[in-house]
Amino acid sequence: MNRLKFSSHEVKILRCAYSMGHNGWRLNKLKPIKKKIKIKKRADQEETCCYCQRDTTGEYNMVLDIEHVLPKSLRVKNMFTLKNLAVSCKRCNMEIKGTKTNFLTVPINRLPKRAFKSHLYKFVHPNLDKAESHIERICVQKGKARIIKYVFPNLSAKGQYTYQFFKLRELEVDSANKAQGRKSGKKIKDSDIEKAFNTLENSYQHVP
Repeated sequence: MNRLKFSSHEVKILRCAYSMGHNGWRLNKLKPIKKKIKIKKRADQEETCCYCQRDTTGEYNMVLDIEHVLPKSLRVKNMFTLKNLAVSCKRCNMEIKGTKTNFLTVPINRLPKRAFKSHLYKFVHPNLDKAESHIERICVQKGKARIIKYVFPNLSAKGQYTYQFFKLRELEVDSANKAQGRKSGKKIKDSDIEKAFNTLENSYQHVP
């Protein structure tokens, strides 16, 4: 994995942004740098959302967010730390995670100097954890009908926490109901689809 490098000119812009606090993220001169970061992170993540693992192949950059795992408003010094940056869909970033920090094992103001250690994060960290060791998104598709199921190799606690935190059950149910031509809802409305979910879970739950 090639390391992202910044030119001396880009470093000056980054320093200027830092001097403005977390609002510096909006600095117009940062646009080319943020584009560079997003391209790199999309490649590193193999075109998937860093949290829900949805396929982002072909998505326009504008519909995907550069996610700050530790919110930039609370941790300005890590605003451009690459281990703190990832690419996520807007559902995971804006609708669910936002500026929450309850996914940390300690309060954010008590994080150690070396804050990027896996054990400090309850969910699967985009840059510190190997996602497939904790949670996998299984997608079965026939024609336009598609069923999504999340499973947890070795019953990973991190995987299960990620599932709960990002409300991934909603995506499973939504896919099942759409497969039956039904509207979105909180419960699967077809018993056969529910059985298909259980089959998927039993088949993949203990994958190492």
